[in-house]
Amino acid sequence: MASLRLALPLVVGALLASVALSSCSADASSAPAPTSSSARSADAAVDAPAASPTVDPMEEDRSAAAVCGQISALSTIALNASDGRSRGALTDAQYEALIAAERFGYEHLSSSDERLDNAIDYAHEYLDAHPAPASGPALEDSPEWELVGRTLNTACQQAGSNVVATAQSGG
Repeated sequence: MASLRLALPLVVGALLASVALSSCSADASSAPAPTSSSARSADAAVDAPAASPTVDPMEEDRSAAAVCGQISALSTIALNASDGRSRGALTDAQYEALIAAERFGYEHLSSSDERLDNAIDYAHEYLDAHPAPASGPALEDSPEWELVGRTLNTACQQAGSNVVATAQSGG
């Protein structure tokens, strides 16, 4: 039970990071800064009904920014799991639990942005062709899986989002 207690904060932290990053998908930088003349027109528009459609708060954000944020969180899980295992900070069971969580995240990626569709389909095809083993890590580091990761990263960059993995330790 102690091994689960050590891995749980990593998984919870990564999931919280994913949620935080996916909720940052609104582009507030596109709104112009009010000037003195636009401030007066903004005051007059306060009583006008909102022009944007109502968003269901329970609907998944499938925008490029949200999906690339999820990929960042999954990359963070993988990076810290590998690092923790190599430093002896994680047991094999803890490492395998984190990699299973990473795989689950990749299996459930979907996007409303066409620029990500082919890369996500490629990841799903790879995962379908390489099912998780009954024991051991759910994903193996291989040149083919690294190519999937690079393909997802490139698609995110083309969609205007970066994929960033955050190391828990090191420099």
